Amino acid sequence: MRWSSRPGVTRDPDPAASMAVLEEVLDPPVGPGYHSAAEARVSVGLPPSPGSRTWLMLLTALALGFLITVSAVTLRTPDPAAAETRAQLIERIESAEDEGDEQSLRLETLRADILLLEQRQALAAEGPVAEREITESGVLVGAGTVEGPGVVVALADATRAVDAAPGDEADPERVNARDIQLVVNGLWAAGAEVVAVNDQRLTSMSAIRFAGEAIIVDFRTIAPPYEVRAIGDPVRLETEATTGATGAYLRELRQQLGLQTEVSVRENITIGPAERLSTRVGTVPDPEQTEENR
Repeated sequence: MRWSSRPGVTRDPDPAASMAVLEEVLDPPVGPGYHSAAEARVSVGLPPSPGSRTWLMLLTALALGFLITVSAVTLRTPDPAAAETRAQLIERIESAEDEGDEQSLRLETLRADILLLEQRQALAAEGPVAEREITESGVLVGAGTVEGPGVVVALADATRAVDAAPGDEADPERVNARDIQLVVNGLWAAGAEVVAVNDQRLTSMSAIRFAGEAIIVDFRTIAPPYEVRAIGDPVRLETEATTGATGAYLRELRQQLGLQTEVSVRENITIGPAERLSTRVGTVPDPEQTEENR
């Protein structure tokens, strides 16, 4: 086939020219700007392509990352000297606690010996009447060990919140100082002669406080589970702790808050003397002297 741009004139097309145009469309050459940049880099002594510089930056970044990783691992490695110092400090604290327990036990032994000597002296001077008075006074002020029947009321924190859904992370209820105070007061009102909370003998000068999440009895922290022991008429004490006002309060703690409570009768309960014994002596004033002072 022949063709021409002019009417009536035809000629054969050039296949080579057509292929050159097609190759230029499909594979365009690099722009003149790239050639100029390459020539400028060669003229100043640099390679025509920045590829080698890219590799250098990559190697530098890898080396820097390795150094940072090594530094972090080194800093997190425990210091042997610090660990040894901490272990020595813990050992000293435990040793001091053991020594304090030994001193407390020795103090209780000496206190019992002194009480026995005072009783013997009083008996020698006054006779059987003084013995009975001293014994009764010792029980009242918490100076001696007491044994007898009674009840034990155990309280423990809830294992989970009562209204918590499955998987809920709500904190369960805890036994607080008010709960123990109400139980102790109820047992006193029911005729308990001696009451102790977790082996802490209560007297007329005792205090049950709540500091943060800890319960303190006479300046000593006690830990759950809590056990209130009372010596007295077991029938009256059990009735108060199960069906009386104290029992109703314990039932509310179980049903509403999920706390764990248990009341048990014991044939023999032993409660030791109070650790922080403090006694005060009072006398009845003479009416005649009182009138004169007025």
